[in-house]
Amino acid sequence: MTTSTATPPAKTGSKKLLWIIVALLVILVGLVCAGGAWYFLKGDTSAEAHVAEQAASAPVPVFVELKPFTVNLNDGSGRILYIGITLKAEGEEAAATLREQMPEVRNRILMVLTGQQGDQLTTPAGKQALAQALIGAFEQPFNGDTSSVAVSDALFTDFIVQ
Repeated sequence: MTTSTATPPAKTGSKKLLWIIVALLVILVGLVCAGGAWYFLKGDTSAEAHVAEQAASAPVPVFVELKPFTVNLNDGSGRILYIGITLKAEGEEAAATLREQMPEVRNRILMVLTGQQGDQLTTPAGKQALAQALIGAFEQPFNGDTSSVAVSDALFTDFIVQ
């Protein structure tokens, strides 16, 4: 009788299966990480589309540059104001109306400027108040039209109080 002391052969199939499972887990973890990164980094495309839509629907501002004004101020001291103004019109139609009605545009601006005090115009708050007053001068329609011209800002290109 012979006793066999031979060892059973190694299970190579189980090691192969273990490596396949590890490889599949690594691939699965990689896919989950890639999916999470895509989800968090893709951004909110609906918000981007909304911003693009608003930008497309908003009228493009058109700047209308006016010749400089020199006016006497209303403070009794004989001071004068030399000012260059550029109006920011909301769209080409509003800019065309401003160009067509230039004598009335200049008259409205002159009426606002001659009512100013020199001491107030030397402060930043006074300049901002003047810009708002100039914008307000265009709230009334021109020549009996039913709509006013959309002027959103009055920009100063020259400003000297003497």
